[in-house]
Amino acid sequence: MHRGNRVLSILIVSILLSSQNVSGESAVTLGEKLSLSNEDLGLNGLVADDIGESVVVYGSNGYLRVLNVSNPANQIELIWPGSHTLIDGDFHPRSETALIVGEGGIVLRYAKQDHSVERAAAESSFMFSELTAVSWNTGGSWAYIGSEYGELWRMRVAEDGGAETHSLNSSGDSKIMDIDCHISLMMCVVVSSVDGIGIIERDHTFSWVGGNGYSWTGIECPDGATNFCVAVADNKILASIELDPNDISKSIPEIRSLPDVDAYFVDIDRQYGDRTIISLTPSGLIEHDISINASFPWLENSDIDDLNLTSSSIIGIWSTGANSGWIVTNRGFLFEYKPPMEYSTGLIHLWATISIPLTTLLVILSLILYASPKTRMWFSESFSKKEVDDKKIRSPRRSKKKK
Repeated sequence: MHRGNRVLSILIVSILLSSQNVSGESAVTLGEKLSLSNEDLGLNGLVADDIGESVVVYGSNGYLRVLNVSNPANQIELIWPGSHTLIDGDFHPRSETALIVGEGGIVLRYAKQDHSVERAAAESSFMFSELTAVSWNTGGSWAYIGSEYGELWRMRVAEDGGAETHSLNSSGDSKIMDIDCHISLMMCVVVSSVDGIGIIERDHTFSWVGGNGYSWTGIECPDGATNFCVAVADNKILASIELDPNDISKSIPEIRSLPDVDAYFVDIDRQYGDRTIISLTPSGLIEHDISINASFPWLENSDIDDLNLTSSSIIGIWSTGANSGWIVTNRGFLFEYKPPMEYSTGLIHLWATISIPLTTLLVILSLILYASPKTRMWFSESFSKKEVDDKKIRSPRRSKKKK
């Protein structure tokens, strides 16, 4: 009587397992590999411009180097008279200059035109604090800077060539982990190690909006076509933040966990359009698509066969296309990632996208079947008839085999 239900249930479970297996495979593979040095460089991060030309990597002992986005073997070492550890950076929206910040209140300005590096502000303007995050606002008129003690400033170049700085009332006391400003909305998002997630509005007003108690590690506002930004916390936590210049109450983070991920979230970077890439430790990548608010495995640690990557920490990635780019590690190793085959570009992403609604449809059909006695009887009788016919076909073969 209920054999039809059992068969359909088996079918649903099979599809669920199949979709899990497909989504668990790496959507990208490693290609070309480079090394910036024979020594461990102690890199802390990278920043890529918005026009796809240059990437600046930075780290311990004042290390600075600019790489070509499409051909990172093309490099220029940047020299400046200092050895401060550099922690974060951001390109101006016009992509001609970048600010790099670090320990001791250091703020450096890199100019792409002549590859010069100079101090952009006096260390005393930031109370000689360790500066941990920097981001230009939407129009590039101000840069927001955060410190290890939760302090926030806004800064711009003054007419006399110096810097104009103002403190923001952050009312927090934990490390500012990251800042990112939306491409088209005059709003920026701040994440801290304990105090949560905050919003900087057009008038430089700062407000905490939620997410306190989580150890946030990164924030990304990837695309001007959507009002959403995505934050990640180390313990497999994602937060979606909607930005509305007219109603900050809409910016309360929507927080969810990805418990099936066997790794911790290190950072989040822009990939392509409204897609982002989450860097993991142990080394791996996850794609998060803001348009559908879903995450997919991209590079599984089990698929990485290079010890230089598995034994290092990913400090950032940059994109060279919809499904390609480069991974950079703290030790100074670079790894290209790309689709395994040309025709497979986006295939796993597409399958993962359609498998969930397909499975939901099958569950609904199962419930309809269970609720309808006539349909259940028809399915059961049809299956029984097919089973009898199959036995008739198989019986002579088994008898013949025994002779």
